[in-house]
Amino acid sequence: MTKRTILAVAVALAALTCPAAVTQAKEPPALVTSDRGLTESVLTMRVRGDLTFGPDGVVKEHHITTKLDPKVAEYIDKTIGKLKFKPYLQDGVPVNAKTYFQITLAAHPKDGGYAISVDNSQFNDTEYLPSKELRKQVKSSRKCVVDCIVYAPDPPVYPMGLWAAGVSGGVMVHLYLNPDGTVADAVVAQSALYNIRGNDGLLDYARKLMEDQSLEYARHIRAAPGSGSPLVGDDHLVATLPFDFNPNGRSKTDNEGKWRLEQRGKRNVASWLANDPDRWVGVSDTSGGGFMAMKDSPYKLVPNDAHTP
Repeated sequence: MTKRTILAVAVALAALTCPAAVTQAKEPPALVTSDRGLTESVLTMRVRGDLTFGPDGVVKEHHITTKLDPKVAEYIDKTIGKLKFKPYLQDGVPVNAKTYFQITLAAHPKDGGYAISVDNSQFNDTEYLPSKELRKQVKSSRKCVVDCIVYAPDPPVYPMGLWAAGVSGGVMVHLYLNPDGTVADAVVAQSALYNIRGNDGLLDYARKLMEDQSLEYARHIRAAPGSGSPLVGDDHLVATLPFDFNPNGRSKTDNEGKWRLEQRGKRNVASWLANDPDRWVGVSDTSGGGFMAMKDSPYKLVPNDAHTP
């Protein structure tokens, strides 16, 4: 299929934003490890805040900083109330612990409304910031020591047909880095097109155009030595590289507190991340672009109770 054909069909795709109505909560779907594959249509939203859990791992209090519809806020309250963490130890003793959270919600059509589930949960020592604030931090950093790209090839090419049709999307690439910062392996974790509908075959093809451009770029970068996060029993480091394809230039917003329609592929977990599910993130879990180390969070949910894929 030629780019001209893609352009002709993509122009015909209708832009669409959809509010979601809560009908019922479902258990999060199992993460699918597969090759890049068929398109799933889903609404996603990111919710941020902080929580404190006690020595027994039970959440004592939480605060949602994202402005939410009351029904969605009620769902988040109930979800957080059911979380149970592994005890956080100081000098071998369980203590109270505070963590910032980012929860990615997914809404799937059901019975004329939408059923909401938790797509992913992340916990961190530092506050999760919108992409605009993250860019400010990067600009204010005067010296790069680690966790940055020191060499990059030409930027990924925005597929002309998608750009001309105003189609936006994102690609998440996982990096397997050598200690010297060179790329040992790069895998497309997931990709998505935003706020459009169309034929599955066309959507899959459009996503692959972005994936190929992103992967070609990712394989040829060089990070600062020691960049990324270590894997247990491995001398390599891991990182993520999100790409934002926006026909209007750099994205100025993310979908915190706002539903975004995504036509996304299944998540693909590289073999070197297969035993580390805490770091399985997808395209819906980040905003904008930039190099990010895949930090191992000290705040871990109890297995089987985890609201993560």
